[in-house]
Amino acid sequence: MPTSSVNNTETQVTDSPHLLPIDKRYLLVLNIKSSGDEKGSRYLDPLWAKDLIQHFKYLTNFTLAAPHALEPLPENTIEVDAASFARAKFIDLPSPNSYAQSILMLPATIAKLWGAIARADIVHSAVAGWPIPMAWLVTPIVLIQRKPYLIVVESAPWRLTPGIPASSKAKILAHISERLNRWCINSADLTIFTQAEYQQSLLTNRDKLSHIINASWIDEENIISEAEATQIWQEKISTSPKQLKILFAGRLHPDKGVLVLLEAMKILDEENISIKLDILGEGKLLSNCQAASKALHNSAQIEILGTLPYGPKLFERFQQYHAVVVPSISDEQPRIVYDAYSQAVPILGSDTGGLRDCIENEKTGILIAPNDPLALANLLKQSAENLNQLQNMGMAARKKACTLTHQEMHRQR
Repeated sequence: MPTSSVNNTETQVTDSPHLLPIDKRYLLVLNIKSSGDEKGSRYLDPLWAKDLIQHFKYLTNFTLAAPHALEPLPENTIEVDAASFARAKFIDLPSPNSYAQSILMLPATIAKLWGAIARADIVHSAVAGWPIPMAWLVTPIVLIQRKPYLIVVESAPWRLTPGIPASSKAKILAHISERLNRWCINSADLTIFTQAEYQQSLLTNRDKLSHIINASWIDEENIISEAEATQIWQEKISTSPKQLKILFAGRLHPDKGVLVLLEAMKILDEENISIKLDILGEGKLLSNCQAASKALHNSAQIEILGTLPYGPKLFERFQQYHAVVVPSISDEQPRIVYDAYSQAVPILGSDTGGLRDCIENEKTGILIAPNDPLALANLLKQSAENLNQLQNMGMAARKKACTLTHQEMHRQR
């Protein structure tokens, strides 16, 4: 654990040698569930399994405490590889499916956490999670047992999204969650934030140690070379007739700015701007996307592509586009940013806390006011007229990706 009193620090990539492994008993407590079958095998989300394996490279005595359930296996899960997880121990917590169940299971959950934390030298938890964030349970136990405590803040899903109506219940829950999560964060010995806005709004005790490290899931092998990027861009720029090709990839949900994007496309179609929007994703706004696609009658086009698993085919798909559009109206940092960067594709996005930290305006992308269809339409129109600028930003974005791979993110942490 760091012992300096530095705060408000944004860690930069350095050429320092590999850090020595941490042999302390390290306990990670999260809400991310694993599933099991009758044979005793354990199954995890593939990206979560990939992330855990990175932990094992520098934590030699690692235990994960998380909900576990014997159940029909969810889609897109993989069996835990015994060799890769040889160093890991698991503490299976109750796995509630509702708030009511979580309350009923609290005594058993707290009892397991009490014992697990007592046996740990370092405890790591998070303030996001359903139905009850683990940090709400872990923090008081850690304070009583006086254990070194780390919290990583990667998202703030309890917060209300600007511009989207919320019920009284949601407003009350958001208020309670904000206060409790601030208490947890200010009780920790070290907090790692993925963006400056979280640090500024949640860490009110400025004497506490904290760092900002953007979240990234890309591997070095995902990043195309400068030569490949140059060739791909030459082919995109030379294509005739000229048409701006952009991609939206993510959940089809209001907080992702999907409705803002559809309205911008309608504006561009009315102006007869030649632009092609491809949509990768699924969600409750799928029917809105389909209706918007059918409603375009001039030069603007929308094509809905379904979904692609995270991996090589998705990265290859990125290469077809001049830009990835991220019109989010929430403050979270979408994973798609660094994914696009790895393929030398810039971001056209909203000026939100989550995007502001990882997009250098007019260098690796362009930021505009969130929740503004006209501003987005104007940005797309200007981009269609200046593909060379997109190329320059795409090449700069590729260099940026090299500085923060998934492995480098863990090295910094």
